Amino acid sequence: MTEKVETKLLSELEAANYFGWSVFTMREIRKRREIEHLLFQDKTVRYTLEQLEKYKTRHLKQAA
Repeated sequence: MTEKVETKLLSELEAANYFGWSVFTMREIRKRREIEHLLFQDKTVRYTLEQLEKYKTRHLKQAA
């Protein structure tokens, strides 16, 4: 039997809140293609926690 794993998709507002940023800052980082995201046909943008963590790890390594 295969287990179903659900991934919560976060809105741009939720992703911005995760980092403590404004939605404007989140959008700018996305538009610069610095963070992975999901873009649906209706132009809805979503993020997974894994994508946010990957950005956070990469960003912190650059700052070190």
